[in-house]
Amino acid sequence: MPCEKPLLSIIVPVYKVENYLQKCIDSILAQTFTDFELILVEDGSLDGCPALCDAAAAKDARIRVLHQKNGGLSAARNAGLDVARGEWIGFVDSDDYIAPEMYETLYKAVQSTGADLALCDYAAVDEAGIPCLPPYTGLAQRILTGRELLKKATNTMAQPAWNKLYRRVIFAQLRYPEGKLNEDIFVLPEICLNTKKAVVVPKELYYYVQRGSSIMNGSKTLRHFDAAEAAQRYWNCLVENEVYDALANAAKFTMGSVSRVYRQLPPALRKAPRSREMLRMQFDVVDRTRQYCTVPAGLWLQSLLLRLFPREYMWLRNIKGRGELKIA
Repeated sequence: MPCEKPLLSIIVPVYKVENYLQKCIDSILAQTFTDFELILVEDGSLDGCPALCDAAAAKDARIRVLHQKNGGLSAARNAGLDVARGEWIGFVDSDDYIAPEMYETLYKAVQSTGADLALCDYAAVDEAGIPCLPPYTGLAQRILTGRELLKKATNTMAQPAWNKLYRRVIFAQLRYPEGKLNEDIFVLPEICLNTKKAVVVPKELYYYVQRGSSIMNGSKTLRHFDAAEAAQRYWNCLVENEVYDALANAAKFTMGSVSRVYRQLPPALRKAPRSREMLRMQFDVVDRTRQYCTVPAGLWLQSLLLRLFPREYMWLRNIKGRGELKIA
């Protein structure tokens, strides 16, 4: 019989990943930390995933399966949070996999430090498991307050939902925004503010699989401006909490989020109302930042150029090369 109150609830949203799901599940079941429940949220997938989930649950009593109508990644994570019984929460994406010692390592870190949140490095790998990028690291400070982590929220290691172990209370009143891309960044400010202490584990324990058909690797659409909305929300959170020394970096992050999507849109979509609104928004953020702190002149000028003359901005980027304009 499954434990009534496992220490850890691991939530895995499942949708159209039949070629990856078994490896993901196997890596979780191989954890050296065994006091967990695995919640597979089958999000209306039309491939073999529903059967794979049910077959896994039939073999291991720690696995629970939720079948629901397709609602997207956020809806699946929220459904898992609603039924989770553990004192601690972890997320794994169903096309990724984790090291056998991941949750034991993260749990020992929170236990030894009294932290509410632990986060680890991760490695981007291809579908054969071969590293395709350097490991995602960058938080040298091992112990941080939630406010300190908030300042570092643009760091790549801080952003994903899945390289972390959370004390359940962090999500007591918090859920992921449904219908949005970049949902991790939307909720990151609240996660930081709900965290008293965080601990960094400088070890690659999560394997982020890069596949061409994934949501974030497909062609850009207007939906991808959700990343810029999330960045703007982060900037607003810093202002509301008077964390002014992180605002210039947040403005740079917002401008870069708009620039990256705009440059990869088809020409017709660059003329869409949402594109024009995003160009205006990024400049407003950069310009308003000057009320609170010093903004590099180059950042402000490039933001203005992107706002008023986006074609010329892109032309200059192409002329100078991607390494020249580092802010976006």
